[in-house]
Amino acid sequence: MEDKQSTYHNNQHLIREAIRKIALGRSLERIDMAPGGLSGVGTARLIHGYVAKVHSDPADEEFETYGGTVDVGEYPDETSSSEPLIHKGVLPAAARNNDGGFLIIPTLFSEVTMLLDAATRHAYIVGYSHADIIRLWAHREVSIEVTQTEEIDPTNESSPDYDHLAATGNASSTVHTATGIRSVVRNDRDKETSWAISADEITQHIDKATVSHTAEKITQQVNKTAVTVADGKVSLGDEQATEPLVLGNELAQLMLDFLTECSQITTPTLMGTMPAINVPNFASLTSRIQQFLSKTSYTK
Repeated sequence: MEDKQSTYHNNQHLIREAIRKIALGRSLERIDMAPGGLSGVGTARLIHGYVAKVHSDPADEEFETYGGTVDVGEYPDETSSSEPLIHKGVLPAAARNNDGGFLIIPTLFSEVTMLLDAATRHAYIVGYSHADIIRLWAHREVSIEVTQTEEIDPTNESSPDYDHLAATGNASSTVHTATGIRSVVRNDRDKETSWAISADEITQHIDKATVSHTAEKITQQVNKTAVTVADGKVSLGDEQATEPLVLGNELAQLMLDFLTECSQITTPTLMGTMPAINVPNFASLTSRIQQFLSKTSYTK
């Protein structure tokens, strides 16, 4: 009787273990290797797979249930199941929804690593190979900065660590706030370019040159020389310039008429009415009028 009872329990144990191995796949090895006494170890599972579907189409029948999530398919070597295993409704971020914070929407069929909590069944992606959308949503500020330093020397024990490596002078930074964006790029030759944007103005500084855009005007300036475009007025040289430009065609026609009249001047003499002695010069001047008209710059 005892042998039958023992055999029955052994069979039940074997069945439970088989089901456990099928459900957990290779993650069973990770659970068995996890140290005990750490409260919860073994309930979370890292899964390597691919994006099988992105639920972003409101017309899709699954959108109402899974909208804003992705489906992740496990690679065959991650599970012992003979059928493809698809995890539906995986969140792209660790938050319970996709509102705010740091969000990445992965590309369809790209590789991802997801975390699955076996106790709560919550699943979210923690690693991406390719992304369609990357979004940062902050209340105060988002800052991105790159500062180049000298290379570390791993063969020299006295070489400074990364925190103390000397900067080369090449650096760039971009700061986003709720009221504007500012970017700065510097190089090791003490040159700097900056760009700032607000709701009222866009300004660029490149060494001694400045470009400023507002709703009222656009100004490009190098040292003290400026070109300003405003409604109904273009100023060259200085924004306060008052001397008007001439109309080239009008001036050319005026000069042609003037020279024509001059070529017809006659002078009374004892021998009768005679033309001006330099009449041939007027014809030469007339042929040169078109030469001072620009072929690339025009005004109205």
